Amino acid sequence: MALSEQMESALNDQITCELSACLAYLQMSAHFEEDDRPGMASWMSTQSDEEASHARMFIDFLLSRGGRVEIGTIPAPLNKFDSPLHVFEEALRHEEMVTERIRDLYRLATELDDLESLPFLHGFLSEQVEEEDLVSGICERIRRIEGSEVGLALIESELSGRDPEEH
Repeated sequence: MALSEQMESALNDQITCELSACLAYLQMSAHFEEDDRPGMASWMSTQSDEEASHARMFIDFLLSRGGRVEIGTIPAPLNKFDSPLHVFEEALRHEEMVTERIRDLYRLATELDDLESLPFLHGFLSEQVEEEDLVSGICERIRRIEGSEVGLALIESELSGRDPEEH
């Protein structure tokens, strides 16, 4: 089945969204490097790479369906943060936004009877549940330590050991 113009446009919007998230995480990584938190920087860098990979997957899918890739304008990411918690809350906000956009894509594919897109999008929905849970958990742990440098150092150490294949 040929890809509808409406679905092609929505997939292109998602590519732009994934690239925007990639840059946001890259900015967050740079912030943590500047703040001498290499574990958190590494974690954010891994997230950035993952978002770039997602964009590539959407590009490949769009091309495999005969679509035309048109990456939209990507706004500059937030670059000033008050605390590690602020950074992770922004990361959670990005994950929630990406999840909602993928849900919208899934609804659109259902509405358009685009059965070929549904399995592709379902995989992303499942992954987003994991991503939101992961980032939400980090936010909660940072809240619980209430600014304790010892607590932040422990979280920092744990995040530095993250396997890039882990979600």
